Amino acid sequence: MSNLMIVILQFNQKLVDGSYYQAEERKGGWVLVIIGRLSYVFNVDKRIDSLSTALNELKDRRDDLKRQVGRAEVEGLTCTSQVKGWLQRVEDIEAESSSVIEDLGRGGRCCVGRNACCSSYKLSKKASKLLSRATELIGKGAFDVVADNPVPDAVEEVPSRPAVGLNMMLERVRQFLADDEVGTVGIYGMGGVGKTTLLKIINNEFLTRSHHFDVVIWVVVSKEFVVDKIQRAVGARLGLPWEESEGHEQRAQKIYRLMRRKKFLLLLDDVWEGIDLLKVGIPVPEKTNRCKVIFTARSLHVCTGMNAHQKLRVEFLGEEDSWKLFCENVGEKGILDSETIRAYAETVVRKCGGLPLALITIGKAMANKETEEEWKYAIEVLNRSPSELRGMKDVFALLKFSYDNLETDALRSCFLYCSLFPEDYSIEKELLIEYWIGEGFLGSSHTSYVYDQGHALIGSLKVACLLETGEEKTQVKMHDVVRSFALWIASECELSNRFLVEASTGTD
Repeated sequence: MSNLMIVILQFNQKLVDGSYYQAEERKGGWVLVIIGRLSYVFNVDKRIDSLSTALNELKDRRDDLKRQVGRAEVEGLTCTSQVKGWLQRVEDIEAESSSVIEDLGRGGRCCVGRNACCSSYKLSKKASKLLSRATELIGKGAFDVVADNPVPDAVEEVPSRPAVGLNMMLERVRQFLADDEVGTVGIYGMGGVGKTTLLKIINNEFLTRSHHFDVVIWVVVSKEFVVDKIQRAVGARLGLPWEESEGHEQRAQKIYRLMRRKKFLLLLDDVWEGIDLLKVGIPVPEKTNRCKVIFTARSLHVCTGMNAHQKLRVEFLGEEDSWKLFCENVGEKGILDSETIRAYAETVVRKCGGLPLALITIGKAMANKETEEEWKYAIEVLNRSPSELRGMKDVFALLKFSYDNLETDALRSCFLYCSLFPEDYSIEKELLIEYWIGEGFLGSSHTSYVYDQGHALIGSLKVACLLETGEEKTQVKMHDVVRSFALWIASECELSNRFLVEASTGTD
């Protein structure tokens, strides 16, 4: 056998790329014939046309599907994962095909020389595979359902400012969350003390920390339409449609059927009175279901009415945290480098009494105030008429909710009377009750019943966080900002009994 024949026999086998080389004897000698793959080189135009046709059909189907999805999303539905995946694969194959068709059209059809032939072969082979994939996608592009009710994220972020002085409170709440014996937690305190900020931070922590809850739900409750607000917020998080024709009980049944199968954390902000969770559709948190309800309120009474297993009062900020929060809101730290202005600023901070909302509001009002006269004037305004300082009426409006929520006019009059005492003054309870009797708030007699009534009213004002314990247990006092608010109410609101108080003149 000749050397040529040996070579031919060696090539008469399947090569790595799947082609077969076969030797044939023809006139003039032996030739090598490549069988089965030459069509990739000679049928380039046909393959481009077929791929282009398939792509056009695929695009038409994609556009139709996108219109269906768009109409569904207008109705509040969410595109299914299958449809999303199909659309993504269409996008991928479009990009690949455009590149191949462009290359083939630019130079792949000219098969001149060995390198050009190989290039055309590879591109044509890739086009064939893309055609198969496109055909398969066309066959899978019919969907009975393109969108359905959205599956909510376990947690939705709520906007929040950084926490200052709340670390201890946060740690206490984290402990309650980890304790299966604690199902309901009440966080209470005076308006503006940071309860909402604390609750927002708790919500947002679950965005990054591991937890066992299926869903964390945030609801702002306030005073009116309580059941509607909670049911609407919970229903939205669960993907339930809101039907105006349905009553509270029908909605409660729907919510309950879903909620009882979930481990939930319900965060209720600004609760004003006890809420029967079952009437809303919320299963009662207990050890067996490992669910939790945490709420904020301005009164300890609400915590009792909500059967809170743990009650946590948010206290005022200390001196260091108060100064830090104030400086953050003043903004330009260079202003406070002046010893005189810093002294004025420290006076302002003391007058805020550790109330975060006041520190934030006044800090912003004093931003960019660069002269000693401006800071001195601000202190005079705080002493005589704090409502004139920019933003303070917003602080007072928040406190007025608590004032308006007091049960009787007699209780409101008793509260306002406390503003007649100087700032930071600890008032003897018995003496205060004597004054109230003298003013006719409690009746004219001095019986034990009237004194007991007076102590009960003091207790109600403390529970509402409008009075605090004084230096002794037998005393009470009024927070500086609350006192300024009370004077504003007494002087500017329509009251049958008005007080005339000249501030900062002493106690005589």
